[in-house]
Amino acid sequence: MSESEEEIVVCYSCEAPMNVASLAPYSKVICPNCTKENRVKSQFGPYRVIRRHAIGGMSSVFAAKDDTLDREVALKILSEEFSKDEKRIAAFEEEARLTASFSHPNVVRVLTTGRAFGLFYIAMEFVQGGHFERHIREKVRISELELLPLAIEVAEGLKGAQSAGLIHRDIKPGNILLDSEGHAKIVDFGLALVTQGGKAKATEIWATPYYVPPEAIEGGVEDFRADIYAFGATLYHALAGQPPCDEESMATDLLRAAKQKIVPLKKVAPDLSDETCAVVDRAMAYHPDERYGSYDEMISDLKVALKTAQGELATDEHGLTKSEQRARTRLRKRRYLIFGGIGALLAGIGFTALMVDRSKEPVKKEVRVLSADESVDEGAGSPEQIANRYKMARWSMEAGHFERAEGVFSHLLKHEEVQEPTRTWAAMEAIVAALLDGRMRDAKRHAAVAQEHLESGPAGLDAGFSIGVMPVLRRMDQWEFVQADKLDLGDTGTERYMGCLIAGLKNWEQGGLDQAKPFFELISEDDSLGSDPVLAWYQLTARKYLNDYQLLKSGAMDSQPVTEKECKEAIAELERIGKLLKTRGRAIFNVASRQSDFNQLAKSFSKIRKERPQPTLSPPDKPNVMDRLSELAASYRFVDLVDLVSGLDTDPPESTREALLAISQSALVFLSEMEADLAKRAAVVDFSLKSGKTIQLIAVSGEGKLLGKLVDGTVRDLSWSDFTADQLIELHRILVKNPVSEMERLRRHESAIAFDWLAGDRQRAISAADKLSAESAGFRQRWDGLIAGLPQ
Repeated sequence: MSESEEEIVVCYSCEAPMNVASLAPYSKVICPNCTKENRVKSQFGPYRVIRRHAIGGMSSVFAAKDDTLDREVALKILSEEFSKDEKRIAAFEEEARLTASFSHPNVVRVLTTGRAFGLFYIAMEFVQGGHFERHIREKVRISELELLPLAIEVAEGLKGAQSAGLIHRDIKPGNILLDSEGHAKIVDFGLALVTQGGKAKATEIWATPYYVPPEAIEGGVEDFRADIYAFGATLYHALAGQPPCDEESMATDLLRAAKQKIVPLKKVAPDLSDETCAVVDRAMAYHPDERYGSYDEMISDLKVALKTAQGELATDEHGLTKSEQRARTRLRKRRYLIFGGIGALLAGIGFTALMVDRSKEPVKKEVRVLSADESVDEGAGSPEQIANRYKMARWSMEAGHFERAEGVFSHLLKHEEVQEPTRTWAAMEAIVAALLDGRMRDAKRHAAVAQEHLESGPAGLDAGFSIGVMPVLRRMDQWEFVQADKLDLGDTGTERYMGCLIAGLKNWEQGGLDQAKPFFELISEDDSLGSDPVLAWYQLTARKYLNDYQLLKSGAMDSQPVTEKECKEAIAELERIGKLLKTRGRAIFNVASRQSDFNQLAKSFSKIRKERPQPTLSPPDKPNVMDRLSELAASYRFVDLVDLVSGLDTDPPESTREALLAISQSALVFLSEMEADLAKRAAVVDFSLKSGKTIQLIAVSGEGKLLGKLVDGTVRDLSWSDFTADQLIELHRILVKNPVSEMERLRRHESAIAFDWLAGDRQRAISAADKLSAESAGFRQRWDGLIAGLPQ
């Protein structure tokens, strides 16, 4: 079939021919003859495209069905622009050949290559779990116990590539995929080099500045240690919750300086073990000779770090063999040597700078490095390039790749050569992209920039944005919900709908689902939006949020189980709801939060009721019920408290059963989550127990027992009743210092407030609730509803 024949397809309904030459793969078109909707350019060889998966700088990835073998595959299709570039085609074919040249369980397998519609494609195994970059984005920080097994698998995959004579040259979170069972697989060997004698030199430098090794910046010779550096930088990002450097410039001297000033991991994340920090710091040594000399050595040290992280109470003496203890000692010594080497390097650089002939201008060597927004030049480009970038950003948005779209929109806003109203619309879409991805902090940052831009009165912009959007932007940095009935955004104009969307998303991400609903309904119900493709997509988005609103308001989300069986039933229902959610951020968090609460409740009900010989408490007489509640709370018997409240047939005096049950369960979760934390890592304390004994360390053993290490070194069993409420609140503050996300931090503080209100200092709890209410409108709404049902 010729290329021209290949670009003519027939309508599935009326069989009229349609020319699809100018369309992208998997485009949706309306037949000009019968007006039926068709999906075109969806058959690539034996593979039938079923959905768009991701968009990159040179190619797009689609999920496709291999109908012959009845399997799902990932189809990587080179963009039309690059499919006309023989150099890029050759590089694309080389990627396929390189990846197919070896097989490893931790490397994505290439199946075949081909051409269709004049486009080159690679078919690969489809990895179900998504990329590690998204995992970091959702959790912010990844724990050692979760990360180190994945790190070992990635190192094994890189070792396999090295054995085949390859270096990857673009290791980063986005090129590590997680399969359905949580195992790591390396993908995208598009920048790989075949090494000769173990080394190679690239003719082009394309990399991501956060992770690129120093020798690649200089355009020097690279070997496997370049991958080790990028791998170490990836681990740093995952463990610290931030990249090792934030330099995105293309200038060699700026990137070089940033690489020389990377803060050691232990200083950024002091809760991490010395062993883990030593592995990462050595992998990221500025000079290749100071990095690992083999993957075997790195894998060995990663395994020691993992074993240390899995230790229970005193890892100096427990959980490690003698050889592993020696390896750990070597790691700790090596860490200090690395720090010393960095200090000496910086000192040497400073001394050398003083000896340079200042009469000579330094030569700046420019390299091509992809910044976070995928931009490869400092300006916005020609009008055609600007239009193309905006279009690609829209595609990224619709494909669910919000962070990539956000980067492009933000980049377009920065440059004055972008004409209005495109520039201002880019500002709005950057805000929306961050909100759709559940990143409120980034949305606020973009909103501040957009507000400043609009207040400057850009030429060529009408008053629509000032009326329809500015009132919302001024409220973005406030914790209060935007009230639909008190907000005037005008009566008409597309800007009004953008203002409504931003207001609804802001309320939603702050926990105000009821306050978000009116804005989403206004957008969803306006039939006129269908004529604008961008607003039509946002209308579909609003409907997705309304769908999730109904799910989040279901009985399972508000249920209060009082037995282990009821907890498990609620968890199963929440799993079903989670699979039906169509949005990210708050919706996912709310479901995951309730699942976590119910899991902890189930464990507590099971554990405590097995240990408790007495039968379930009978409800006391009404006059005595509050005294009994106070007695149970003071002894931290929250399971008994839950039993007591759930058995009441009427509300106690000056309170409601619903509020008492909710705060009792939250207090029980408070203790359960501290147990879970202590099972992962012991806490260093200086507590005098009620018995008068002083402990220095608290942990939970593998059997689930609470243990304490006394000042004389002995270890004894403990129970929560050995501690005062003040000590448990202090322990909470120690354990919650590094939560996986801001939402998780708020949730943990909420359970601590419930515990303190019931069993500790009620005035302190109320003060903490007032402080948290000032941070979170969602918490304030929940707390106001809860406190109304509690005795004053």
